Parts: sequence; structure tokens; C-alpha cells
Amino acid sequence: MHGYGLYLEGYSGISGDMTVGALLDLGADFAYVKEQMEKLPLTGYTMTCEEIVKKGIQARAFRVHLEEEPKPMWEAYEKEQSHHHAHSHRHYREIRKMITESSLDAGVKTRALRIFQVLAEAEGHVHGCAAEDVAFHEVGAVDSIVDIVGIAACLENLHVEKVFYSRLYEGQGQIHCQHGWIPVPVPAVLELVTTYKLPIQITENQGEMITPTGAAVAAALGEYIGDALDGWRMIRAGMGAGEREFPRANVLRAILLEAEQEPIEAAETVWVLESNVDDCSGERLGYAIQRLLDGGARDAACLPMLMKKGRPGYLLQVICDEEALEGLEDILFRETTSIGLRKYKEARTVLPRKTVEVLLKEGRVRLKVCQRKGEIYAYPEYEDVREIAEKTGESYQVIYERALQAAGGLLEEGHA
Repeated sequence: MHGYGLYLEGYSGISGDMTVGALLDLGADFAYVKEQMEKLPLTGYTMTCEEIVKKGIQARAFRVHLEEEPKPMWEAYEKEQSHHHAHSHRHYREIRKMITESSLDAGVKTRALRIFQVLAEAEGHVHGCAAEDVAFHEVGAVDSIVDIVGIAACLENLHVEKVFYSRLYEGQGQIHCQHGWIPVPVPAVLELVTTYKLPIQITENQGEMITPTGAAVAAALGEYIGDALDGWRMIRAGMGAGEREFPRANVLRAILLEAEQEPIEAAETVWVLESNVDDCSGERLGYAIQRLLDGGARDAACLPMLMKKGRPGYLLQVICDEEALEGLEDILFRETTSIGLRKYKEARTVLPRKTVEVLLKEGRVRLKVCQRKGEIYAYPEYEDVREIAEKTGESYQVIYERALQAAGGLLEEGHA
């Protein structure tokens, strides 16, 4: 275990807006969430976040307010406006395209895509169609897209690496949706529960307590550990308010955790995509690499090589997580001349890391701090150093070394 963890207590259910509210109450920066949302071609809504009281418990209510006639979400959708209301149908392939081609931060993009992938697969099974062909209704509406990307943005802003959850409590009876009256748990939630073995407890409450978005967050990002938090220290908690009224307060509690033991190296598995190209310009390859990185790749690079018939070419190599595979393959084929690729799993060792901040007189610098066998390594973030160097006229190396010196005291105190 290493880094920050997050524990979600679902004793009054879990939904998208409750999760965003809890994470904002935990300390996530609302301005950062807004900044990320502005990177999507999504209009026709506003977001609010305010403190309210539910059954005597103070919590934060995150809400998405839709305009009566929202504008098109993205250009490819404009042609459908004469046939569909702007927020009634969203196909998974369109949502994935919108997120993949956006300039969202890589970590935000990866988590948002993973949640939607899990949702699409569940909805596809329920409706008897391929995930690609799923037309989301409530789940794919503007407010839920905002919820899902908002959750991913909050987790990125809080530097959360591991997500855990408790038993999830659900109501009973029926609710009305676009398809008419359906039983609780709703079909998509039940599909996620059975597929991902989510532990749920049916209560006497009438109505839905677990939404498809909430279940997908647990299924896509989380790990069930019940009430046991062995090896983790609680740092602080946040409460997210739901919109329903039950005998028990309709709130979701999120607890930020820190590993108690000294961090250890983590063994991980990543995917590698490779393609040999000899008929693609340098400009095009450079653009493709940037698109792959924006699309969720952990790394992307070109290696010079001599190919058949003595042609100089490149080995284009991409390292990514499994959930990003499909979207990155799309980008690779679209942005290069490649007509084939290889993909395989590789094991990798990752040093435990944390981010610390130092305040220089010229501004803030974040440092990535790693450990191995008692040795500590610190690396100032490039963008922070570059920004200060450009602002002050000092050299990059001078600011870099000044940040390392400022961090020395923190590292000696064991903050690494």
C-alpha cells in the first residue's frame, strides 16, 4: 500500500452527486472541477455546491442544473437535434469519443472512461446489445456526465490512488424511469452487483438508494474491504448529501486515508502497444504522441529503427492501463499510417511516491518524492519550475535546485 486511499461508506446508498459532494466536502477544489468540466464540449448546465443539513448532519450538496433547452453536447451530435431532445439519448461511443478527444487531465480522463465503460457493459447486457450501441438515458444525460467527470476530477485533485467501499445499502419497491415502472434495485444496478460481486443490503426504505452511476464508481474504481481499515490511518472525512428523504440521513461519507506502514514498491501490470511505421511524417508522429498522452497513455515514444528494404522508420510504443486500451488503439489508427499493432502485458515495478509542496518567494513548486530501500528521491514538477523560470527570467536549473533545497527540511522530517 502507498499514497492516499479513500473509503466510501454506503450506509445510505451511493449516487454520482453524493460522491462528488462528499469529495468536495473532503477538500477537493471546486475550481479544479469547474476547470476540468470546461475542457468538455458540454453546455446547457450549471453546477452548484452548498452546505445543507440532512437529519441533523451537515453535508455538502452538489447539484447539476439543466437549462430547458441545452445546446448540443458536441459537433457530431448536432445532426440528431431535430429528432432527439438534447439530453435524452447519449450513445456510449459518442460519450467515449467526447472524453477521449478532450484535453482533460490524463488521470481524470482514465477514471471517467473506466466508469463509463463499466456502465456501458452493464447497460448493454440489460438491453441485449453491444456496449458500443448502448443509448444511455438517465445515466448518459448531461448531469450524469458531469457527475462522473466530477468524481474523476475530485479523485485526481485529492491525489487518491486506492478506493475502498463498505457494504452498500439499497431500498426496495419500484421507481419510474423512461422505460416505465421498474423494480429496485434497477436492472443496471443489479447487473453491476452480480457481475462485480458488490455487497449490498436491502433495507425497508421505499425507493432507489444505489444509482447506476454510484454502483459503477464502486465497480470500476473500488475494492470492498467492509469495515476493516487495517494498515490505514484516517486523515479527514467529508459528507455528500443526496436528494432523497429516508428515515436515515441520505448522505455518503468519504474518508481520506493514509498508509500507516512504510510504503513498499508495487508490482503492477501494464499494457504495451507497438507499431512499426516507415511512411509517417515526423510532424504527424509528434501530434499522434500528444493525442495518445491526452487519451490516457502512461507514456508514448518513438524509437528510430531500420525497417525492410533499408527504409528508416520508427517503433511507436505506448504504455497504458487496460481500461485505456481501446481508446488508444482508436487514436493510433486514426492519427498514424499504421494498419496493424502489437499489444502485450508487461510487469513493472513502481516506487512508492507522494507529492509535497514547497513555497518559494517566486511561487509554489510541487515535488514528486519516491523511496527505495531507505533512500529518498525528489523531483520538482517540470511545469511548476518552468512557469517560475519564465516569470522571473532565472534559469530552469536555478529554480529546480532551489526547490530541492526548500524541500530538504520536509524530507528530513519524514514527510516523504
